[in-house]
Amino acid sequence: MIYDFNRFERSADKLKELGRWQDALEIYFFMADGDPSLDAGYLGTRIAECYEAMGRVREAKYWHGQAVEENPGVRQSSEDALRRIGELPIEHLLITD
Repeated sequence: MIYDFNRFERSADKLKELGRWQDALEIYFFMADGDPSLDAGYLGTRIAECYEAMGRVREAKYWHGQAVEENPGVRQSSEDALRRIGELPIEHLLITD
C-alpha cells in the first residue's frame, strides 16, 4: 500500500497542537517503519520532541542523540536539546548489593 507521508506529518503536527503527544509518536513510528527513505534524523528529532513534551526526558535524550548521530551538524535543535538536557542521574535506580 502506498501512503501519503505528508498527510501523516500534517496529522502528527495537529495532534501535537492538541497535546496528543502519544498519538503523534504512533504516527512517527509508523512513518519510520513504513518508508526507509525518510530522513531518520528528522524523525528522531520529532520523536524526541514528543517525549520531551511528555516529560520523558531520558527517552527524549536518546532520540535527540539518534537524530544528531544520523545527521551531524544538521539537526541543530537536537544538538541544542542534548546540551540543555545534559547528564541524567541514574544512581537512584541502582540496587545496593
